[in-house]
Amino acid sequence: MYDQKITARIKPLVLSEKEMLAEQWQHLENRANCSMFLSWSWISSWLDLVTNKMFIIEAYESGQIVGLGIMVEKRRKVFGLFPIVQWFLHRTGDVHQDQIWIEHNDFLLAADIANDVRYAMTEALYKYDNKFKEIIVGLSSKKVFDCFHQRFTQSSQLIESAGYVVDFSSIDKNYLQEVLSKNTRSQIIRSNKILNQLGDLTFKVVTEIGEINSLYEDIAKIHIERWGNTEEGSGFSNKAFIAFHQQLVNTANTVQIAVLSLNDIPIGYLINFIYKQRAYFYLSALTSFNNNKIKVGLTLHEKTIDFYVKKGIKSYDFLGGEARYKRSLSNKRYELGLYSFYRKNWLLVIERQLKYLKNKITLLVSKVT
Repeated sequence: MYDQKITARIKPLVLSEKEMLAEQWQHLENRANCSMFLSWSWISSWLDLVTNKMFIIEAYESGQIVGLGIMVEKRRKVFGLFPIVQWFLHRTGDVHQDQIWIEHNDFLLAADIANDVRYAMTEALYKYDNKFKEIIVGLSSKKVFDCFHQRFTQSSQLIESAGYVVDFSSIDKNYLQEVLSKNTRSQIIRSNKILNQLGDLTFKVVTEIGEINSLYEDIAKIHIERWGNTEEGSGFSNKAFIAFHQQLVNTANTVQIAVLSLNDIPIGYLINFIYKQRAYFYLSALTSFNNNKIKVGLTLHEKTIDFYVKKGIKSYDFLGGEARYKRSLSNKRYELGLYSFYRKNWLLVIERQLKYLKNKITLLVSKVT
């Protein structure tokens, strides 16, 4: 149960109210222990992409706003025939618009009463107009899902993901020596040595908006070459993704780019967000070398982490996604997921059961073959 003094309400949201929402959001943001992905700089840039109907959920205690969240409405057809209404928390359900990829998703909550407020807002969603049948929440942590699980008895996990972070509080002086394994350390040292033999190796972190904007063209080129032909593709081939990041860079001082150069030619970039003394690694663009002992990514991450340790940053979050380099460079692991929650609905129950059977059959077939 949550504190009954907390009340929550839901109402339609239109973009003409964005200025008023900005004031409320930023005021509450100062009370919240939230990630970069719930900052007004992120949410404001995201709102400019949204084309579907939106709703805002507000929570109050003693007349003060203590919780905010934005739901986006979408329709889909179950089995291609039966239409249902979905609501997405800080996402749209559109692949292109969601390629910006929110993580650590949650309601924006006053830190001192966060759990009670989250429960009150989840309760309000459950009791709201019965027309929507499904709520999609993620990528989020277990504490967020616990609230929804208690109220919505039906759910389906759509994505399960690990996240990795370097907690700087456990580092005394030297990240390379104190966190990394002997094998990872030797790979970085060897990579650095070979690169230094090839010429002048330099590292910098770019923080000035104009210079950041000037780097994006080269970053996009390298990123498209690496990811353009994959199933998900490169975000830099997506106009919505590009517009979002242009807005984010130009309206906030949260974006920084780490640059590794060889003979004054950039060979690696990391786009990072710095927010509330935490660094979030968002995206990399790395040049490939024929010599597989050259590890541009490992070298660049090590230098970037060391830079932020010395700057007094609290942590370096690699965010979601299972990858060997993230495991090797971090000292903590966490879980993230994407869930569908819904009221008991025979269509959705049957759909979930059929998907479960399909996955079981696919797994059995793969074991046999």
